[in-house]
Amino acid sequence: MPARSPAETIAAEIPYLRSELRSVHVEYESRILDERTVERRSMPVRDGRTAAVSPSLEREGLELVSWPSLIARERLDELIAQKPLLTMRPIEFDYWAETIPVIRARTGARDVLPLHASTVRYSEKANRDGMMTPAGWAHLDYDADEAAIQLRETLERNEREVAPFSRYVLYQTWRVLSDPPQDFPLAICDWRTVAPADIVPLEYHVGTDGGDVTYRSQGSRYSDRHEWWYFSNLTVDDLLLFVGFDSSRSDAPSSLHVSFEDPTVHDPVPRASIETRFFGLFD
Repeated sequence: MPARSPAETIAAEIPYLRSELRSVHVEYESRILDERTVERRSMPVRDGRTAAVSPSLEREGLELVSWPSLIARERLDELIAQKPLLTMRPIEFDYWAETIPVIRARTGARDVLPLHASTVRYSEKANRDGMMTPAGWAHLDYDADEAAIQLRETLERNEREVAPFSRYVLYQTWRVLSDPPQDFPLAICDWRTVAPADIVPLEYHVGTDGGDVTYRSQGSRYSDRHEWWYFSNLTVDDLLLFVGFDSSRSDAPSSLHVSFEDPTVHDPVPRASIETRFFGLFD
């Protein structure tokens, strides 16, 4: 399917947690939240491809880079094969190895360490039973305490000694695995427009064969201050980078993100994507 012509800004419904909520608990097995928890707000979403000045990691907390992946192109079936939650396979290690250099180059991080797993997601129209679907509410994956826990566990799994560091940043990467235009692209919010008062504590519980895990995440209430971005016509050679947590600004929210239905696309391709998290360590 040919990619559509991009518009500079589109109006789209962004799913937020309801403003009256003070906290939310989500079970992995029932993670599709309904109108009792989520409210949809029409928001302008700017296309980073057509902006006069593209967003950057340093300024808005997000950016798009061209970073082709041999793994995604030549070993796609292996990469998307269904697997138990929170498990690592050789294919993940190979994918991380080809992604780390761009994070190091774009951020100047001394060390870049992958977290424990990558996640492949499909939109519901892809009809991939048992696979993860796009997240359904504006969120940050981890709060400050959970980021510290994830860092400690990542360092424990690391196979080499890591020198002392003064700052750590959670960088998240997102790559489409389906042709454009996708039905549910990713929207990312300019972190400068998100206030601590917008944030709702969220617990995300996952049960696996190896035991139960509860992650301390964060959702967001609606705010008319929020400025959302997306990138039209993404291909497998594109890589979205955004900040999930930065210890140098731990009291300020980082890059909210969520999938949304693009109302301007006719007959879109069901989205497939892969996301991975990395810690960047700085002297």
